[in-house]
Amino acid sequence: MELFENAAVHRGVSGTRGWVVAPVRGLDDPVPQGRYILVAEDLTPADTAALDLALVAGFCTASGGPTSHTVQVAHGLGIPAVVAAGTGILALPSGTVCALDGDAGLLYAGLAGADLQAAIGREDEQAERNRLRHQAALVGGPAPGGVTLSTTFVKPAQAAELAGSAASGIGLLATELLFLGREHEITDEDAHYQAYHRLADAAGDAEITVRTLDIGGDKPVPALNLPQEDNSFLGVRGLRLALRRPDDLLIPQLRALYRAAAAGARLRIMFPMVTTVEEFTRAAVLAQGIRGELRAPRVPLGVMVEVPACALAVEQFIGSVDFLSIGTNDLTQYLLAVSRTNPDLARDIDPLHVAVNRTVAHVADTASPAGVPVSACGGLAASPAGAAVLASLGVSGLTVTLPAIPAVHEALTRLGDDARQSIRHEALTTGGTGHLTQHVATLLGL
Repeated sequence: MELFENAAVHRGVSGTRGWVVAPVRGLDDPVPQGRYILVAEDLTPADTAALDLALVAGFCTASGGPTSHTVQVAHGLGIPAVVAAGTGILALPSGTVCALDGDAGLLYAGLAGADLQAAIGREDEQAERNRLRHQAALVGGPAPGGVTLSTTFVKPAQAAELAGSAASGIGLLATELLFLGREHEITDEDAHYQAYHRLADAAGDAEITVRTLDIGGDKPVPALNLPQEDNSFLGVRGLRLALRRPDDLLIPQLRALYRAAAAGARLRIMFPMVTTVEEFTRAAVLAQGIRGELRAPRVPLGVMVEVPACALAVEQFIGSVDFLSIGTNDLTQYLLAVSRTNPDLARDIDPLHVAVNRTVAHVADTASPAGVPVSACGGLAASPAGAAVLASLGVSGLTVTLPAIPAVHEALTRLGDDARQSIRHEALTTGGTGHLTQHVATLLGL
C-alpha cells in the first residue's frame, strides 16, 4: 500500500537518512524560490561538497550507489539522499513538489492537497522527534555500554557544531575531501597544515582522527596525473598510492599533521587501504622520523580495516597499531564483490550480510583482549539498527554524522545485555539488513 494515493513513486536506494518536502529542480533548471530537492543523473563528490545547504534540502540521483563517496560526502554534510532511482526522475518538471524519503529510498512526486499536507506533517513530526532525541542525547551524556560516539565532517567550518552535540570528537576526517574543488593544493604541505590548524581551533579540545589521503576508486584527482586503471577500487589507492609517491603525497601530509600536533591539535593518524602490516610499518617509520625532526608530540597511529586481508589477519597488526577503524563501506564492497557505484547492484549491497558481521566480530574479538580499540565508520554506523548491531559485535566506537547521533544514541541506550546477545546471535548466524533491522526494531522498540 502506497503512502500517498495520488503521488508517483520513484523507487531508489537509501543513501542518507531523512525526510524532506520541496520542489525539485535539475542541475540546469532555474533555481526555485526557497529550498529544493536536486535531481540528477549522478553527482561527483566534488559536486556534492559544493552544494549550497541553505538551498538544497536533499538530492535524488538516477544512478550511483548507496555507499559511494558521493553518499559519503552527503553523510558528512547531513543532507538526505536517494540514489539509483532510475531515469524517470530526470523527466520531472522543475518545480514538481516531492517528498524525499532517505530512509526508504523513495521519491514521491506530484504531491498536492491532502497528500502534500500529510507529507509536510510528517516532516514536522520528524523534526520534533529529532529535536527531542538531540536534547536527550545531550542530557544523557556518552552512549552506554562503553560505546563512544564521534562524528565526521566534510568542511572545516562544520567543526564549530561539535560544541552543541553529543559527539566526543571527530572520528574520521577524510582529508581528500577537504581539497574538493582545489585539488591542485593536495600536495602542498602548508595548505594541509592550515586546514588542520583551522579545524583544530574550531574543534577545541576534541580529538580528531585524521585519515591520510584516500585517493582512487571513485575519487580521482586529475591534478596528480594518475594513470587510468581498469579497476580503480582494486588498484593503486589509499596508502598504496601514498607509499608509491611519498615525496609529494605522504611526507607533506605527515609533516603538516605533526606541525599541527606541535601547535596543540589533538590528533590521531589513520592510514587507509592497508593490506599488510609491512605497509603500515613503512608509513609508521616515516611518521616517527618526521615527528623526531619536528620535535612534535606522540600521535597515535592506526589503520582502516577495509581490505579483507587486513581484517582476516588482523592479529598481525595488534602489536603495532594504536587503534583500528573498520570502514564498513569498502569492507562490504570487497567481501561481497559488489561495486559501490554500480546502480544495477545498488540493491545487492548488504552491509549486514552475515559474512560482513562475522568479519567485524573477528576484528573486535581479536583486538579487544589486547587493549586495541576498534571503531567503525560508514553509513551503517549512522543507522540506529546498524549501530546496535556493530555494538553487539564488539565495536567500541562509532563515527556518526551529527544529524544521526541523536537516533543512534537513543538506540544504544536501549541496548541491554540480553538484547546484545540476541542481536549478536542473529547477526552471526542469519545476518541480512532486512532481517536484522526488523529484529533490532522489535527488541529495542525503534
